[in-house]
Amino acid sequence: MQPYKVAILIRTKNRLPFLRRAVKTLMAQSFQSFKLYIVNDGGDEAGIRQCLEEHGLFYGDRALCVSLPMSTGRGSALSIGLSMAREEYLLIHDDDDTLEPSFLEKTVGFLEKDRSHFFAGVTTSNYDVYEHVEGDEIIIDRRTDQLGGKSGSMIDYSLYLAHACIVMPITLLFRRSAFLSAGNANTMMSYVEDHDLFLRLMRYGEIGIIPEFLCSYHQRPSTGSAYDLSRDEVSYSYEMAYKNSVIRDALNGKSSLKNMQAYFINHNHLDRYYMGQLSQQVGQLQEAFSEMSQLMKAVLTHLARQ
Repeated sequence: MQPYKVAILIRTKNRLPFLRRAVKTLMAQSFQSFKLYIVNDGGDEAGIRQCLEEHGLFYGDRALCVSLPMSTGRGSALSIGLSMAREEYLLIHDDDDTLEPSFLEKTVGFLEKDRSHFFAGVTTSNYDVYEHVEGDEIIIDRRTDQLGGKSGSMIDYSLYLAHACIVMPITLLFRRSAFLSAGNANTMMSYVEDHDLFLRLMRYGEIGIIPEFLCSYHQRPSTGSAYDLSRDEVSYSYEMAYKNSVIRDALNGKSSLKNMQAYFINHNHLDRYYMGQLSQQVGQLQEAFSEMSQLMKAVLTHLARQ
């Protein structure tokens, strides 16, 4: 029997303020049957060890840390973390994101009730938190529930395939059995490697939805420091690069999954393009109507003076 139910996977590199905050919210969970796996992607290990010990987590017990001699990238670091875990459920926890106290209790409870394994995982609504860093202090600017809300009973995979519905890693607890069937993270991907993995997970069951806001996705302006988001580490649109890579793989006949994904992405792109064209035309008509109204008003005013 496994001593812990959940594996928490954190990749980090010299971002101790975020790691401390993440560990703090983990220790505040109402459900404590988890083991923490940290992949130190080429950063200083001493600070990580101190951070864990401050919260009563010690190496070899509820916390395991692998320190890499140099950074290997997001995909490779995620692959290493996933390979270490042996628990029944997995959570990819970016070091700068946070959980509400009942996240694990409610997501584990959801999957535990699903004895038939109809669901490969479960996702929750998330707050979007906008913040900035001053020195080593994290300053929260605002928090909103306008973008991360989810409704319904399960994720619509057609929207996910179209890249119109993105499931943030911090929101998704999934079964290790589904992960073993789907295959590990792509070690060559330096962006959206989690999106690629979740796409393959969906082949092995549904992703259920808990509409409650049980976690937070944190965002910051780019400063050129280690505290930047991964999307700020490249000078191009990583989202466009991913979509193009999917279409390229489809053109090269890589897999039927890539063909289907490219089809949905293309249709979503066309829908957005035509909607954009329509909105532009509506705007032009409104502008013309406004000008005509002003002209008619001026004519009527002139006639009234006659």
